[in-house]
This record gives sequence, C-alpha cells and structure tokens, in this order.
Amino acid sequence: MGNYIATLLNASPLLHTMNSVGNRIAFTNCHIFDGIHSELKEDMTLLVEGDKISNVGHRAQLTVPDNFYIIDTAGQTIMPGLIDNHVHLCSPFTYEATISAIRQMPMQVLLNNMRTVYSGVTTVCDMGGPQGIIKEFTELANKNHIPGPRYLNCYTLISPSNGKKLGYPSQVNVLNPFNAWLLEGQVATRPKTIKALKKACYKVRDSGGTHLKTTYQPQPFSEKKYATQDDFPIFNDEWMRTILEIGKETGLVVDIHSPYGMAAERCVDLAMAVGAKIRIQHMTFDIDFKDSIIKKMQDNGFYMIPTVTVFGDAFQMPKFVQWLDDDTKSHMMPEAKRQTKAMIQKGINIEPYSGQMVMECDNAYLRKHFNLVKQNTQKAHEARIIGIGTDCGGTNTGFFGRICSEVMHYFEFGIPLFEILKYLTSVNAEINGLNDRGVIQPGKLADLIALDGNRLLDPSALTEVSMVMKGGVFLKYRGEELTPF
Repeated sequence: MGNYIATLLNASPLLHTMNSVGNRIAFTNCHIFDGIHSELKEDMTLLVEGDKISNVGHRAQLTVPDNFYIIDTAGQTIMPGLIDNHVHLCSPFTYEATISAIRQMPMQVLLNNMRTVYSGVTTVCDMGGPQGIIKEFTELANKNHIPGPRYLNCYTLISPSNGKKLGYPSQVNVLNPFNAWLLEGQVATRPKTIKALKKACYKVRDSGGTHLKTTYQPQPFSEKKYATQDDFPIFNDEWMRTILEIGKETGLVVDIHSPYGMAAERCVDLAMAVGAKIRIQHMTFDIDFKDSIIKKMQDNGFYMIPTVTVFGDAFQMPKFVQWLDDDTKSHMMPEAKRQTKAMIQKGINIEPYSGQMVMECDNAYLRKHFNLVKQNTQKAHEARIIGIGTDCGGTNTGFFGRICSEVMHYFEFGIPLFEILKYLTSVNAEINGLNDRGVIQPGKLADLIALDGNRLLDPSALTEVSMVMKGGVFLKYRGEELTPF
C-alpha cells in the first residue's frame, strides 16, 4: 500500500488553500445549535483557534480580534460534528477475495471515510473489520492526510465458533493465512480457548482500543431457526463473564451485538453481576423490550444503540439494486459494487422461502417485526438509554454517508428533531466518555459542521452538509470536498 499512501499524501485536505489562511478563524452571522439546548441561537459569532473553539457569543457582544480570518456564513447553521456510535468504516464491501477486490480495497476504504466525514460525521465508534487496515486508516484520518473522521476502535469482533460451525457473524469466515496476513489479523477473532479469548481482549487494550466488541446472538436473522444451539454457537456464561471481567479491569466498555430479547436480557444480567459497562448493539426486534430490562439498564448506566436502519433497509432492497445500477463512483469501487449488488439480489431472490429455510438475513422476517423495532426504540428513548449508530459497513446495504437514514427513522417514530440532534452530538459523546466534543463551548474541539440556512426543523437538512471542520481543519467548505478524489 506504500504507493497508494504516497498518492494520498499529495492530495491531503491540508494542502487546500482554505487550510492556509491561518489557525484563527471567525465564523460570523451564523445560527448555532450547541448540542445541549433544544433551540437555535441566532446572530452568533464563533471563534476557532488551533484545533479548539476559543469563544462563542452573540455578534453584538463578541468582537472579532484583528488577527482572525473572518468567514461571513450568511445565516448558516453551525452545530457540533456528528458522532456515529456504530460503523465498520474499513469494510471493503466484498465477500469473495478476488484479485480485483484486494487491489481495490484501499480505495474503497478511502471512499468509506470520505462519504462518512462529508456527511457531517466527525467521530465514529468503529465495531471491527480488517485490523491492520483499521490501524492504517485511523492514523491517516487522524493526521488529516485523508478526509476522514476520528476513530474509536475495537479493531476486531470477538465471536464464537464450534469446530467448523461459526456463530454470528457466520458469514464472516475464518481467513486463510494469506488473507489474514494481508489484513494484519482476522476480521472476526474466534478464540478456541479461554486463554486465547483473554489474549484477544488484552490485545485490543494494548493496541489503544476504546471498547471491546463481542456477539451474543442465538439465531441468525431468520424466521426459520436452527434445530439446536450447537448449529449456531454462542459464548457460554463463563466466556461472556471473562470478556466482561476484562472490560471492567481495563476500563473498556463491552459492546455486545445482541438483537434478540432474551439474549440481551442475559447479557444485562451478566454485566450487572460482574460490574462491567456494556452497550447493547441493535434494538430488540423479536419481543417487547421489557420494562424490567430498561430499569436495569437505567440503574447501571447501560445503553442501547438501536441501528434502526439495519431493520428498515429490509423495505428498500430493490431500490438499492437500482441505486447500484446508477453512477455510484463516489461510494463504491467496481468490484465492491459488483459483489454487493449480487449479495442484495440473492437476498431478494430467496425472500419467497422465508420460514422454509434458515437464512443469514431474512428480509421478510425483518419487515414483519419492524413495528416492534419502532415501539422498542420509542420506549428506550423515553428511558434515555439510547444513542445513535448506523451500522454502516456492517450490512450489504450499509453504504456510508447515510446518517440521515437513521435520523429519519427516529423522526418518523415521533422523536423530536432536537432530541435526535442531541443524540448525535452531546449524548453520543457522553456515551463514549468524550468530554472534549459533541458541544459548542469554549475549550472543546473545533469539530463543526454547517448547514445552509435555518433548517433544523427539517431532518432532510442533514443531507446537505455544506461545511465540515475537524480540529480546526477544513475538510469541506461551501459544499466543496477538499480533495481531488
């Protein structure tokens, strides 16, 4: 990848003229959503020095110092950069390791980063993928050598297996030695012993990870179930307690993929017994979200990340095929496009067999249960135990830059838009223990986005992010993406 990285460095957003005006920027004549209050502050001035916000106030009360570069926003709305609590940012969107897939993978990951940050997401909580690629792109994005968000990493999914039978995600196979070498590790780590499990967990900590990611799903997303649990292995209580105990010991939150209700309840009980902090990833979709579980999560500071788009996409599959037939160069490399389209079409073709065969992802089954996702998300919102994550990169349709899809689901569920925006900013920052971002206040990171006009009563406004600043560096300005790619 050396030549590829050299090319990227020559195209860094840092080389753009907007990033040569100095490290003191004044945004004037703007509206501000600060990430905290359910209102817009009008006719404001915001000062950025270096990578932080230095001051913010009403234009009549805050004088711009002489040595600041002034940007008259002409009434734009400025808000904190968005935080996505569940992505797989380095997903190559390929399911067969062809030569083309391997060659195009770095550029596909670059496109993932670009589409993410240009949509206004300046921080992501990554839930695993090709480990070496994640490390490489984390550094590239952190240094603004490429347009990309800040990463919070777990590096790998720690998942169960039983001989040749794989637990969720069963579609993620154990890599052969060559592919594992190429990606600098397994995408899903499947330890065979408790000792190996501990080693995998500690490796995340030693690599600078911020959370552990594991799975506890007793069945695939399928109306027809396996005959026995042995056919779809999960970690037993001893293994789950081991992961949770290491999470507690290291201070790493444990993110648990657990969309089935009884399984999620078991994870909550085990975490309470150990004293670990957990986040349940994906909303319970098969049964009502019990009030008793909600109370336990409230009392113990546990969170749920619903990823509603994962379920809602089951209604849109033909539209995704049509979209892939159109010009998707800004999102997908040719091989990723070909393989992804084939996978989506395969899912459409087997829908008539829902309930008759075990499927990895049964779209008809997900559509049937979507109303439960809605009801459970509403209940979790009322209990204030949720954040927002998209699972972009984690599904066949998890194309990047789709944060607005998740927002629209929440909005259609009756959740007020300002509450949704708080989830995307200050609440998601709090969930991740980040006290340096998610709000517009002096001393916080200058991770900022701008929308044209005063449109924060319209959720579709988030599809038109005109400016992105990360740590005082412009990545997008007046709608222009600051890279030739």
